[in-house]
Amino acid sequence: MANFTTLDIIIVIAYLLTLIVVGIWTAKKTKTTEDFMVAGRNIGIWRFTAAMAACVIGGALTTGGATLGYNFGISALWLGGIFAVSIFLLSLLLRTKLTNMRILSACEGFGVFYGPQARLLSSLVMVVYLFMVAVVQVVAAGTIMNVMFGWSLQVSMLIGGLVVLLYVVIGGMWAVTYTDIIQFLIMTVGVIIICPVMAIHGIGGFGTFIESVPATHWDITSIGAPKIIAYILLYTPGFLVGQDIWQRAFTAKSPKVARRGTMMAAAYIFIYALAITVLGMCLYIAMPNMEDPTLAFATATTTFTPTGVRGVLLAAALAAVMSTASSEIMGTATVIFNDLILGGNKNYSEKKGVLITRGLAIVTGLVAIVCALWIQSVLVALDVAYAFLSGCIFVPLVFAFLLKKVSAKAGLLSLLGSFITVVIFMIKDGMAATTPIMYGILVSAVIFFVVNAVDKKKHQVEIMEDGTVIVDGVKQELKQRNSAGKL
Repeated sequence: MANFTTLDIIIVIAYLLTLIVVGIWTAKKTKTTEDFMVAGRNIGIWRFTAAMAACVIGGALTTGGATLGYNFGISALWLGGIFAVSIFLLSLLLRTKLTNMRILSACEGFGVFYGPQARLLSSLVMVVYLFMVAVVQVVAAGTIMNVMFGWSLQVSMLIGGLVVLLYVVIGGMWAVTYTDIIQFLIMTVGVIIICPVMAIHGIGGFGTFIESVPATHWDITSIGAPKIIAYILLYTPGFLVGQDIWQRAFTAKSPKVARRGTMMAAAYIFIYALAITVLGMCLYIAMPNMEDPTLAFATATTTFTPTGVRGVLLAAALAAVMSTASSEIMGTATVIFNDLILGGNKNYSEKKGVLITRGLAIVTGLVAIVCALWIQSVLVALDVAYAFLSGCIFVPLVFAFLLKKVSAKAGLLSLLGSFITVVIFMIKDGMAATTPIMYGILVSAVIFFVVNAVDKKKHQVEIMEDGTVIVDGVKQELKQRNSAGKL
């Protein structure tokens, strides 16, 4: 607390209040469920790029990347690099038939290809993933505010979580999009421009930086193969099929905007990761014997920047965390309403649909805050989240869009078999182990391709440019969508 002045604190408080004001301002745009869940599918290229980048960049890349840069040097780029490559691969996947589907969740697409039972099971898995990541972000926001204001960690998590929840509930995805644009700008100014420039200046210039970094910190493989493999298994499948990412893609004005914006976001994410890595390396030069490297980002902020600028950087860290937290809360509410409630063929008016989804967002956010107050390890929560998402949903969902014909049994059995496998290996090897993901993906792939090859009752799903779904030549009416849903 002593390192932060009144001006720094005012800047961060002003930032938090701005988020709430934006939520109130965007409330007038939220009239239908599509407005609330996917911003009316009306986001242009520049707004979309900023929102997608802000959604992906969270506490893991910001605070975690600085810690890895401190410990391993340039090899820390594996984390951000895998983030960037995964989002680039997503831009390629957006060239498939999925881009024409006017759906609200990835699980809804799952149901189109594999049936209502598969949709239900995939929805439950997706909710576990989204909720776990939401909890992690609330903890991360609390940690940053704890360092900034000196409040207890519990009070910090409560305030951080409530701010996110407030603007999400008021403005829905419109609020999430516009606040993400603000967060994108703050991260660009704070992390990409100010951080590396002032850190390099603080250690004596670029020449000193090059000369003072130890040889081990220039080794791109120093982080170790096991960690690199773990990052690939955790994040690549998750980014390709996660509801939080796909829901952002559904906000794009057109498939072309979604593809190009996602590709541009991938480039931005890599630049962001490079800036964070350089910050961690500069801190290692200045303070090579830190007792707790996990505080590298906050320590670098106080070490290299003057009054006022520190406030911007702490706001940037909060921005990275809150943009992800808002996406997870929004995604959880969307999946529960769209796939677990409307999936039961219930019809709601637009007004009632928005009201129910707001209520679900409130419950999700409050429960996430409560869980964040007592959770023991955010890393374990993140491992659990990605283990279920990557291990269970990745194979059947991706290949549903890549293959011409698929078997409904293949998707359902693949999902069920991999879910059981992930649970078994979590019990056997622990929730933080990589084996649940590895064997989950393996079992999922084996079951899917074997059943898909054997089952003769495969069907072909076509998606027209107007969003019409045609299964085996027959136009489908998805009864679970409300009156305003256009398919």
